[in-house]
Amino acid sequence: MMTLTTPSLRPSFAHDPSLEARLKGLSRLSGVMTFTGFGGIVMLLGPSALADFSEVDLAVTRVPLPIVLVGVFCAGMALRHWVLRRVSQLEQRGWELLLAGRPEAAIGSLEVAVSAGSDRSRIRSHYALTLAWLRQGDYERALALGEETHHLPRRNRDSRVCDAQVPALMATILALYGELEDARKWVGRIRRPMFDETDHALLAQAVMLCREGRDVDAVRRIQRTAREDVPEMDVGAVAVIHAFARSRLEGQLVPLKPGCVLPERPARASQYEYLACEWPELAAFLRGEDAPAPVLDA
Repeated sequence: MMTLTTPSLRPSFAHDPSLEARLKGLSRLSGVMTFTGFGGIVMLLGPSALADFSEVDLAVTRVPLPIVLVGVFCAGMALRHWVLRRVSQLEQRGWELLLAGRPEAAIGSLEVAVSAGSDRSRIRSHYALTLAWLRQGDYERALALGEETHHLPRRNRDSRVCDAQVPALMATILALYGELEDARKWVGRIRRPMFDETDHALLAQAVMLCREGRDVDAVRRIQRTAREDVPEMDVGAVAVIHAFARSRLEGQLVPLKPGCVLPERPARASQYEYLACEWPELAAFLRGEDAPAPVLDA
């Protein structure tokens, strides 16, 4: 089975409230500096800008006020760039930890990135934080964060995250929770960006089919998608659901389609326990037990 790999990791970032406060404070300071300094640029546009304004004593020399303000503007822009770079590092670190199967360590970095990033970065970090809480098995918190992410302002929006990944993640969480009707509504909100071949709805729909006892349909739905079109963060979970559905076919033959995820029992079942928090049959499968088919309502 293809599983998530563990990259070489740097020391982890714990959630540091002081770091969060510093980054937010520096972000506000950079805004004040650029706003104030912009006045210097306006002054320099005048026909006799330097002659009309007094000079500022900088101890070692005297400099016209517009030049000083332009310097403040440049310093503010440089500070803003540094803050955004730092936030980007925290966001990247969060994703690395998620890929390594360490969601509890990812949460600290992502919470800081959510609070101090730009609009675009905040949306990506919100999505990653939702995914991290799902992988911690905290469906309630993941759902709350997913709703919050869905309603964030769409300035500088990332259409892949806003229109595809967030609705797909909400549908998956609800399906794992057993709320299949609500999950279907979120699947209906998925809008795949142009030229994007990724099958964002795959995991949610496979889970829904399994929870309805339609294991053959679940296997066929998964095998309909080529391996390269499975979302990177879903590969391991899709393989587990594939293996689980095939284990319950009760003699029905569904040939393996070349190029799909491999239907083997996961080597590290504990890595996927979050899928089974509200799903006893899948929990039994992950423990290596033969789980009976669920009893469905008439």
